[in-house]
Amino acid sequence: MMTKTCWGAATTFATLVGIGIIGGSTIAHEADDGSVRGTIWVANRGTHDIKGFDAVTGDVVHTVAMGANSAPGDLAYANGKLYVAEEMATPPAIAVVDPVAGDVRLRIQFPPGSRPHHVHVSASGSLVAVGLYGTDTVGVIDTSSDALLGPWDSNPATSNGRVHAAVFSPDENTLYLASDASNEVIALNPRTGEIYWRLNVPAAHELALTGDQKFLYVSRRTANQIARIRLRHDPTRAPKGFTDIIALGLPDTLQLSASDQILTVGLRTRPAQLAVVSTLSLKATIVNVTAVSELSVAGHQSTIPDGLHTFVTWEGGTGANQGIAVIDHEDGNRVVRTISYPGQPHGIVLAPQ
Repeated sequence: MMTKTCWGAATTFATLVGIGIIGGSTIAHEADDGSVRGTIWVANRGTHDIKGFDAVTGDVVHTVAMGANSAPGDLAYANGKLYVAEEMATPPAIAVVDPVAGDVRLRIQFPPGSRPHHVHVSASGSLVAVGLYGTDTVGVIDTSSDALLGPWDSNPATSNGRVHAAVFSPDENTLYLASDASNEVIALNPRTGEIYWRLNVPAAHELALTGDQKFLYVSRRTANQIARIRLRHDPTRAPKGFTDIIALGLPDTLQLSASDQILTVGLRTRPAQLAVVSTLSLKATIVNVTAVSELSVAGHQSTIPDGLHTFVTWEGGTGANQGIAVIDHEDGNRVVRTISYPGQPHGIVLAPQ
């Protein structure tokens, strides 16, 4: 377990001795050169809103009310907009939010029971995918027009799948789906829904794809394993299988750094924890997100492309102990800041300035 220091929500980076401007920290330099500047947006299932926090100071920039009892669980930033999954809304929807004005532009609605769940964006930001977790379908949104492509059926022959997550290949020609109920990883064309292949991967839950499109990492949550799939040069050809590479407790969300050398894994064990995995050595460091409550559990994480920091949510703590932790990977994977956000903060994304 890693030792760490947690800072209160009212403390700014600039005033932290050894971490702020006085100490010449990595975080301060990144703020100076623009690599960390932006807004941390978080979806809160308990308060039915989303909040934007300044990535440097932690100050609230915007609070946007979502639909009544909609339990927004995840969100993505693309083409200057936020795409928020209102999983339990009536009807369920993806809300398209203007992050500057802080208001909802429109809603892309789905049939009752669809449960729009994890939201992922393509490399260029031109496409957004949302797993419709109450079904075996995936929604793909063209962010230039906010038109819905699909939803695409992951298996027209059955209806027993549940698409938990969907990630794009860097060239945006392939969309990979994780269906945990049917124990599958599926590849399809994001613009037509044509299915390329399906592979049996028990307990497949979340995905992360390397930049060279050679490897697909899969969290097998109920199997307590991270698996790796070696993809073929031709993305329409099915891979031979998968290999478990590391055992972790209830692994869920996955994020790769731009170099693909760091894989962060959100764990659903208690208290709230994040695993930081070296993809070279396949060794994991477990980071306690908060030491305040054993009842806490981690939500989603946003690892910035250079792999220096990860923002991760946690919920379920005692009292009002819920919020966001900032992990510095260059400083021994240490939690260098926490920001309070009571309720059930879950999905998180860093929108650049």
